Order: sequence, then C-alpha cells, then structure tokens
Amino acid sequence: MAQTASAMRAGQDADMTTGERTDMAESMLRSIDHSTKQATGVSFFHILTLGSIGASLALFLSGKRTAGIFVGLWPPTFQALKAVADTNKNK
Repeated sequence: MAQTASAMRAGQDADMTTGERTDMAESMLRSIDHSTKQATGVSFFHILTLGSIGASLALFLSGKRTAGIFVGLWPPTFQALKAVADTNKNK
C-alpha cells in the first residue's frame, strides 16, 4: 500500500513539472527577456531587480516600512527566475 501511494505521488509530481504551463511560462519569460535585452541592452530581470530595490527604499524612507520590507524581498525571486530562464535556454 505504501508503495502505491508513493508511486502515485511521484506520478503526480512528474505530471505537474512537465505540464504545458511550465514550458509556456518559461518560453514567455525567455522571449520577454530576449526582446528587452535587444531593446535596452539589459536583462528584463535585472531591470525588475533594480526597480524593486528602488521601490523598496522609497517605500521604507517614506514611512511605509512594512511595504518597503515586503517589496525588498522580491529581488532574489527575480534573480532566481533569471537563473531558470538562462539554465533552460536550450530546451
């Protein structure tokens, strides 16, 4: 019984990770990043990172400290998305 449950979970995880939405989302992010690099010379994800750092500082200094901290947590996420988009370029 335990083997059946773990096999079902493994099958569900495989279906979820290889679904079309993941591929479509990654290809869309790569496309946006590529077109932004061509237009500006800077990666889309780097622009998002710098923008969120600036927004975080502005919010924090304007007295909205909680919102500033929240927005300040976004840059690592943008950099992780950049790493995923760069890693899976050949797929």
